[in-house]
Amino acid sequence: MKIAIVLNSGAGTLRGGDPGAVAARISDIFREAGHEVETTLASGGEAVAAIRRIAAAGTVEVVVAGGGDGTISAAATACAGSDTALGVLPLGTMNLFARSLHIPLSVDKAAEALARGTIRRVDVARVNGRTFIHALSIGFHAALVEEREKAPTYNSRLQKMAGSVRSWWQVIRTPRRLSLSIRTDHKTMERDTIGLVVSNNVLGIGHLPYADRLDAGVLGLYITTARTPAEIARVTAEAAVGLVSMSPLIEHLTSQGVDIRFPRHHLKATVDGELVRLSRPISVESVPGALKVLAPAE
Repeated sequence: MKIAIVLNSGAGTLRGGDPGAVAARISDIFREAGHEVETTLASGGEAVAAIRRIAAAGTVEVVVAGGGDGTISAAATACAGSDTALGVLPLGTMNLFARSLHIPLSVDKAAEALARGTIRRVDVARVNGRTFIHALSIGFHAALVEEREKAPTYNSRLQKMAGSVRSWWQVIRTPRRLSLSIRTDHKTMERDTIGLVVSNNVLGIGHLPYADRLDAGVLGLYITTARTPAEIARVTAEAAVGLVSMSPLIEHLTSQGVDIRFPRHHLKATVDGELVRLSRPISVESVPGALKVLAPAE
């Protein structure tokens, strides 16, 4: 296959190392498997812009994107609905989409698995026309990200994690409640909550919050009933270890579409971890099979 490899040189795994050497090693792995390869090494927004240009041009069969969840989300948005497939090299902290695709988290092993992988289709979701691959979150998580973005730039994964803990503590002490009207395929309900998550397919059990399969064509809807700091801490811990569907403090259901209405004109939210402002009403839909991915052979 003709493959374009685009690596975000600012991604956590490459930061502080030798990105050029990693890029050369990955390129060799794909070439040894018989692929025609072009490799681009760029930082941050330049890497995302390169992925968008390549996907729009349609001159390669696959764009293999290397970066964290933000880079991969942008790459998926660029490739969704096109004939260009997306391959994922996990170079970030969480690597949630790579985990859903059962891609090894070691860079070399991931490249080897993709070089011998197959192309298949997976779902994406859209919120107010914007594509996402992991989750939309309003309330608590959006406040957490907003607080975290006030902090200085982190130079390491450990610093980033420590900063997240500090931000979490700031937000947990004064959570804001939202009055929401929520309509799914089967029911309409009124909820007063500090947080709601809509995921692209159902979140799996017993691990970080990501979907075990990406082709069920549904959204997961998770609404917390937590009110006190202790309850919020419990829900946060349960989400981190994949127990949201078992928590007595989380209401969960599935739907192909979710509409969310609220009194304000806009609401802060995160879409695949990026802080955004969404206009009312918030309309979320599953888009089955909209993204071609290069994934390890099953």
